[in-house]
Amino acid sequence: MGLQQRVMEKIAALKNLMKHDGFDGLVITNNIDQFYILGFYFYPAEAVFLLQEGGLICFTRQLYVETLKEKYPFMQVIGQDKQMAAAAVKEAAHLGLKRVGFDASKENYMAGSLFKAAGFAEADSYASLLRQVKDEHEVACLRDSNRIAFETYEYIKPLLKTGVSEFEVAAEMEKFMRVKGASATSFLTIIAFGENTANPHHETSHRKLKDNEAVLMDFGCIYNGYCSDITRSWWHGDQEPEEYTKIWHITDKARQAGSAAEKPGVPAQQVDATARGIITAAGYGEYFTHRLGHGVGLEIHEEPCNDQTTKAVLKKGNVITVEPGIYLPGKYGVRLEDTTVVTETGADILTRK
Repeated sequence: MGLQQRVMEKIAALKNLMKHDGFDGLVITNNIDQFYILGFYFYPAEAVFLLQEGGLICFTRQLYVETLKEKYPFMQVIGQDKQMAAAAVKEAAHLGLKRVGFDASKENYMAGSLFKAAGFAEADSYASLLRQVKDEHEVACLRDSNRIAFETYEYIKPLLKTGVSEFEVAAEMEKFMRVKGASATSFLTIIAFGENTANPHHETSHRKLKDNEAVLMDFGCIYNGYCSDITRSWWHGDQEPEEYTKIWHITDKARQAGSAAEKPGVPAQQVDATARGIITAAGYGEYFTHRLGHGVGLEIHEEPCNDQTTKAVLKKGNVITVEPGIYLPGKYGVRLEDTTVVTETGADILTRK
């Protein structure tokens, strides 16, 4: 499927949601949602979209106009270096639109106030809703992004030597991902040694690796706009404690069970409960201190999530992480994470070659 067809399908899907809720217009200002629709990256506050029955209108900086007109001939592009939101309000009035919606959950105060003053109404996060289910093109991008992350893990593990710092390892990994084609990391790379592995979101530091201690790395990259996320844990040295071996295998069992529980129609809460139940039954429930997983796509944290309170029900095309962990304060921790896509037959693990 070509770019133009993908864009037109997303526009059609947005229009259907608008019409269902009685809107004849929709303004979109979030740059990630804009990338989802067009596949073109704007920085924040560089564009405002107005979607209506006649098509998509893009108000953006003059420097983008010619490129966008050439790439998207079906879209009206209006050069507007400042006051793009006001220009969209004026155009909506000119078109005679009766009920225009905006995503208040993603709007800044100034634009939101302007839209409300113009009589625009708060709408659901339509783009976020559509983004939960990935199409074949998106899954392919996510597969490539997660493959790069997995290859980075394979590359870096044999290079770890006693005396190297967490920062040095992170830098080498990030360089490797960029050489492979990644545009950026999908979040701040987490490299943890020793007691730092017991902190689920440890901030990478100058801490150096010692003989015989735990290693945990949680990282990912952005490739073609889509994120990856992987965590691996292991023992550095030949004197691995029995307890570390025990919690590693419990965590791995929970990871496998969580992935196996993923199927269309299954409540995401049930996926969390399946993995969490294994850790709890082994006596380490209090040391699993976070949700089992989260959605991944254009952003590193999206819906749906595998957690204990969500009402989400899994659908084919959801891309979610499974990342159980056991963290023993002051000692060490283990987290094992894969990014998966829900298929008709179950979970397909993306964090592999």
